[in-house]
Amino acid sequence: MNSATLLLDDLFASCLARYARILPGGIELPHHGKTLRSLPAQIRTWRPARTLYQNKLPQCRSLNAIHSITQDRACITCPMRRPCTPQIYIELLYDHIPYRLLLAYTSARNFLTFNAQLRRKDLALDTTPVLLSVRDRGRWGELCFSCAQPQPPA
Repeated sequence: MNSATLLLDDLFASCLARYARILPGGIELPHHGKTLRSLPAQIRTWRPARTLYQNKLPQCRSLNAIHSITQDRACITCPMRRPCTPQIYIELLYDHIPYRLLLAYTSARNFLTFNAQLRRKDLALDTTPVLLSVRDRGRWGELCFSCAQPQPPA
């Protein structure tokens, strides 16, 4: 594929992306109708992100930890930066449909550890099939990452 095709593919995927939710019982995909305990996916990209929560509701969000998408300001100059929750933003494909995930704390740590393991094995994250699974932590779900077994051709 040439770079123009890849750029159009990225733009198309980001326009149609849906937010997946991590619950204690599994991964909830919008428009899918059920919660999945594990999810074979392809991670397209990831980057740092930040969200400001007040009374457990998001008030401000940045998908690149540089500039807010909800307010017209840079994160570095924001007076509310300290209470922001650092997160990892992931774009993934499941069944050829783009989804977005925002990971905080232990799920983000699990992702960064998994990514470091792939780099030590000289594997690229964007070309390695990944299996996402959820560990039930009572009131919240912890996302775990592992290499998915390649599917045999149909």
